[in-house]
Amino acid sequence: MRIVLAVLSLVLALLALLAPAIWNGFPITFHDTGGYLARWYETEPGNGRATPYGLFIEGLHLGLAYWPAIVAQSLLVIAVVGEAGRSLLGLRGANAVLFAGGATILLALVTGISWYAAQLLPDILAPCAVLALFLLVEGRRGRSLGRQILLFAMVALGAASHTGTVGLLVGLVGFVALAAALGHLARRSAGWSRRTWLRLVGGVFALGFGTFLVPASNWALYDKFVFTPGGDIFLFGRLVQDGIASRYLADHCPDPTLKLCDHQAELYEPDGRQMSNDSFLWWGGSPLYAIGGWETAGPELSRITRASLSAYPTMHLSSAWKSFVGQLGLIGTGDGLNDDHWHARWAIQTYRPEDLAGFQAAEQRKGKIPFDLFNDVHVPVGYAAWLALPLIAVFGFRSGREGVARFSAFTFTALVGNAAICGILSNPHDRYESRLIWLAVLACMVAALAFRRPAEETDK
Repeated sequence: MRIVLAVLSLVLALLALLAPAIWNGFPITFHDTGGYLARWYETEPGNGRATPYGLFIEGLHLGLAYWPAIVAQSLLVIAVVGEAGRSLLGLRGANAVLFAGGATILLALVTGISWYAAQLLPDILAPCAVLALFLLVEGRRGRSLGRQILLFAMVALGAASHTGTVGLLVGLVGFVALAAALGHLARRSAGWSRRTWLRLVGGVFALGFGTFLVPASNWALYDKFVFTPGGDIFLFGRLVQDGIASRYLADHCPDPTLKLCDHQAELYEPDGRQMSNDSFLWWGGSPLYAIGGWETAGPELSRITRASLSAYPTMHLSSAWKSFVGQLGLIGTGDGLNDDHWHARWAIQTYRPEDLAGFQAAEQRKGKIPFDLFNDVHVPVGYAAWLALPLIAVFGFRSGREGVARFSAFTFTALVGNAAICGILSNPHDRYESRLIWLAVLACMVAALAFRRPAEETDK
């Protein structure tokens, strides 16, 4: 009977993660989806669109309108959540399966996890990679080779799918190394042990392998051994929005070596506000396209960014702090999903015309998804879980539940680090933090179960 319940929980968990797409009648799309769909078909690397993820979803098209891709993403979520139960709660057999299914269903009810799992975007791979990295470093006696390979692959896939995820994972590796070193110096068993260093090497290798896949795939498809281009332009978009770019141009123009000098006035909206990051990057009438667009504007914009850092360090620090703090508070579900997504439509029409009718008929195109109602639950639950993480870490260490404590501290660090990377290097958006917030809720679930059991039964 328990086995039947376990299998049923997995089926229900998969359906819970796929529910948005099932309701939609088509996998959930986003503004960036078209750039990933086009990777197999185009002749140049995509700006800000990692080639490996494009190959992942295209390879799983299978003539089924990308449904296999989101099924695979959902199964990865369930698998890594289940491994968290095995590693942190000592669960085995049917109990571990029941935890994987039950925890996933609850996460789908109180967070936006299903909107990311069912979406043709690598956002769901970032939290899965973070969780997989922790589980690799934490280790578990008796973990099978298959599950070890799964965690390795999850870290690698996350790193290969987005540059921001690489930065986050690198920061978390540094956090673990520092925590292990401090624990060793203090001779405290509560810190990560010496064995952590060996497991950390495995995590670093997975991260390095995933990072290498980006230029390797670009070389295989486009004969260019390069990383995903466009990072310098994404950063400059925030400098435009924050007024730093306008300040620099006002102080240094006219300058015949800067094409942007001829477009200073265009960096403002008609009402006098600075042009937004999104308008600068994506609006066809933006000064970015007047000076050559993504293909040729990068060197000039990078030059202005470097020079402005030297000229206005205080302004940069203030702007970065404001973006970081602003990103910390944005955890709502549905950012950018109530939209026509013209570029995704163009990519499907151009490269997968057989899927266009399904894309056009999707409920998402009607722009009436009630995310305000969802966020009445998702946002307070997310905030509560996030604020609980430091308390869980402290109580966990004091009560001997060290694995739970480390997971809470690791998750808290991931959320803060993600806000810094995405807010400062790109621009604050809800989806950047929302895609990870379910990890905080999962940490609370794990803690709630762990604190009901003797400490020696949880840290295996």
